[in-house]
Amino acid sequence: MIDVVEAGDPCLLSILRRHPHIARVDVGSDKGVRFRQGTWQRNVVVGQPELEVAGLVELMDNNPLVCAESASVPDAASTLALIALGPLVRAGLLAEAPTVLVNVPGESALLDAFLAKEGWTEGAILAVEEVDFGSVCAATVIAAILTPSRLEDIDDLYEEAYGRSFFVTRDEDSDWDAKLVQAQPHGLYRLRIAADVPQSLLTVQVMADRNGKCGAAQIVHCMNVMAGFEETLAISGL
Repeated sequence: MIDVVEAGDPCLLSILRRHPHIARVDVGSDKGVRFRQGTWQRNVVVGQPELEVAGLVELMDNNPLVCAESASVPDAASTLALIALGPLVRAGLLAEAPTVLVNVPGESALLDAFLAKEGWTEGAILAVEEVDFGSVCAATVIAAILTPSRLEDIDDLYEEAYGRSFFVTRDEDSDWDAKLVQAQPHGLYRLRIAADVPQSLLTVQVMADRNGKCGAAQIVHCMNVMAGFEETLAISGL
């Protein structure tokens, strides 16, 4: 049980107030959450890759989160980029700095720091084109990759990272429309590859609601893991 949690974001407060394992919700000023379990004061913050525990929950082992006093989820632009690039970085397939085109504000230094947490230290080219998709954040990520012996290995990498995830889902069949993730807690991605040897060009499209995987839902997901709760607890809609 969480004795008390404090947050400032209205959507975050709405999710927290329906959480069955929180005794009290207080209004605060932070973007993330501060919560207390007994005498243990803990917090989830946004956009602080310098913390020891930081990044996408899907790309981290649970043990560090469960034991962490503080953890950081990425900002919106970095969240989209990490969904697209995380599996490639972990497999050592990136051949050069990828290009990340997003419709929301982002900082190159922040994105590079989150990628470095996953093991990629060569940075990325971040381009911001603030197209209005309502509450939806979207990215197109273009990456030159080392061509694997089997192109199916790329699918396997993403399946390994996100196949059991509640909040990152692959969608190759739907019309790619912001309505698919609007007011939803999960993000979507799809892959397109132009195969060649020794390098191929992989394009990854990603989108998520600014209150969903790019915001409040991601924060509560991280808190749930830290507190030892079911990952989806209270995160059913926005």
